[in-house]
Amino acid sequence: MKRWRTLLLIVAALLAALGLLVWFMPARWALAMVQPKLGAVQLRQVSGSVWNGLAGDVVLADGTDLGELHWQLSRRALLGHLQLHATLDGPLAHGRGDLARHGDEAIWSDLHLTVTLDALPRPPTTPWGVMRGELALDIAQLRVLKGWPDSVSGVVRWNDAAVQWPDGRAGLGNLTADLTGSHGVLRAELHDDGSSALQLAGQARISPIGWRLDALLSARDHDAALERWLARLGTPDANGAIHLQRGAGVGALSTGAAP
Repeated sequence: MKRWRTLLLIVAALLAALGLLVWFMPARWALAMVQPKLGAVQLRQVSGSVWNGLAGDVVLADGTDLGELHWQLSRRALLGHLQLHATLDGPLAHGRGDLARHGDEAIWSDLHLTVTLDALPRPPTTPWGVMRGELALDIAQLRVLKGWPDSVSGVVRWNDAAVQWPDGRAGLGNLTADLTGSHGVLRAELHDDGSSALQLAGQARISPIGWRLDALLSARDHDAALERWLARLGTPDANGAIHLQRGAGVGALSTGAAP
């Protein structure tokens, strides 16, 4: 009996030690387990605990340093309910957001992210040119189910928007995409602020089976550089406007004519 009692005491002591280790685990110890799941993103200069930690540098695969990341993780994660608050602060981007995850469902809420495109070593390139200006993302809620955005409510603003191509640059103004969606079908209502160089009205839709963009674009004040850029998108109508229609896939994404 004494031998069993001793064994139980040893097991209890080991479990208590393990519990304390997990409860106060340094973030740098857990980094080796987390890093492979981050893909091309690397966390450097990690300090603090798993529950309240800091990465001095968040670095992308191309060497771009996004800045400092601070996180607070609820200990309910030990029960399978992940609740995370994170803030990012750097010269290229800054933001904050809350993440709750359980099983195949992840919900982002109060998500705010601002990226200075001009400061990026490699700004995003589209078929219509290199994006310049500032992107500001404000998401009230984004629900991701099995890796796909299932519903969303928020707005994306492209402030001081411009596009640059090898032989020119055009200023577009301030453009907005109002985001909504449910059951895996996401929608964006596209428009300008009413005084931008680019007059924009349209919508985009995306789902697991395809996507479609319908938009009407024109130069508000007949800006020569902007009109040259618009001509790259298609043939203007009698009023100088471009009807942009692009898409791929089938099913519910079919829409009527451009607005």
